[in-house]
Amino acid sequence: MPINLRWVGEDELDRVAQTRWQCYSPAAKELEKFKEGIRADARAQPGDFLLAESNRVAVGTTTSMSLQMWVRGGRVPCQGVAYVGTIPTARRSGGKEKGIATQLMHATLTKAREREQVVSALMPFRASFYEHFGYGMAERRTDWIVPLSTIASGPADVFQLATADDRPAAVACRQRLVERGQCDIETSAAGWKNRDRQYESGFEIVARAAQGVRAWAYLASETRDGRTFLRVVEHALDTLDGLVHLLHFLGAQRDQYTTAWITLPSDVPLNRLLREPQLPHRAVTHAFAEARPFTRMQVRVLDHKRFLEAMTLPQRWTGAADVAVRETEGTVSRLRIEVERGHVSVKPSSATPAIECGDAVWASIVTGNVPAQMAARLGLIQVADATASQVLEAFSDGPVPFCDEYF
Repeated sequence: MPINLRWVGEDELDRVAQTRWQCYSPAAKELEKFKEGIRADARAQPGDFLLAESNRVAVGTTTSMSLQMWVRGGRVPCQGVAYVGTIPTARRSGGKEKGIATQLMHATLTKAREREQVVSALMPFRASFYEHFGYGMAERRTDWIVPLSTIASGPADVFQLATADDRPAAVACRQRLVERGQCDIETSAAGWKNRDRQYESGFEIVARAAQGVRAWAYLASETRDGRTFLRVVEHALDTLDGLVHLLHFLGAQRDQYTTAWITLPSDVPLNRLLREPQLPHRAVTHAFAEARPFTRMQVRVLDHKRFLEAMTLPQRWTGAADVAVRETEGTVSRLRIEVERGHVSVKPSSATPAIECGDAVWASIVTGNVPAQMAARLGLIQVADATASQVLEAFSDGPVPFCDEYF
């Protein structure tokens, strides 16, 4: 049966919620939570919800949110893709048509282009599936599980319980972090309301200063694998000193907890701030921290010129490269990328490319997830001129990609 795709509004929110529920939850009792959740998260507006129907029965859905991403100091319109799903009875159904999830993703990317969004981002269940649509890994994250006994003593009173009066300064602190980072996404007013809904199970702390809040965190008690942690769910720290003070605060909670859990960009060696810096290579009997690197967000670059020219790279970078990016739709984007003292300009190229790669790998290179020369050594890109890969190294010069806005 042919699939009909429709972008729907507020009058069909319950139908979208029910489709999400059928895609993701086997428990009938969860349906009301899906109905409440779709209305509570105002980041998605009417017209952002896509339904796939077969013979008038909803068989799949996606959501396309309008967000703002920061890349090396520049702000670009970003599509946030969420709740991509096909109901269990319509998966891998065969036939001549493309799969329902594939049709959903093609329509979702078309929506992003219609909205002139520069980049599309998602947080997938299985990354290899979305590579077929040009999405490359764009984060480097590490979960740290830290026994509180390994935290060095220090002043624990820098952080105080947050009040409602602290919220504007905490929002400003979070925004400063977003603008300094790589591939982080702004938390809009609707995003903060969504956080408030989720913050009912924990508490917020702030480090105040004369100019406002210089560090903020939201913490909650969390149980995993039979262990209870003090989980730092989210945080915004103006400087790494804020991380040191946050550790001191966590260490002061040892009467109630034995272990803390915090997620950081993978270029932060948290173990070097602990009494025991070892990440053991063999079984040991003393307390030690665990580091668990993982991947999460993927991105697809939709407008190469606007994406790259939004960046401000370190001034030491100068050079040029002709690049061919093979797009999943079968086209090839041929780009002349010039970097002059950190300023990037992009124009069409007719020259023989010095670098060739697929769009998913390209996304990982230009977001700084993998340096270009490492990609070359791994055989992920084809290099005709080694100096070109040196120029593309500029995109990994800076903070590693890390996004704290979940969608």
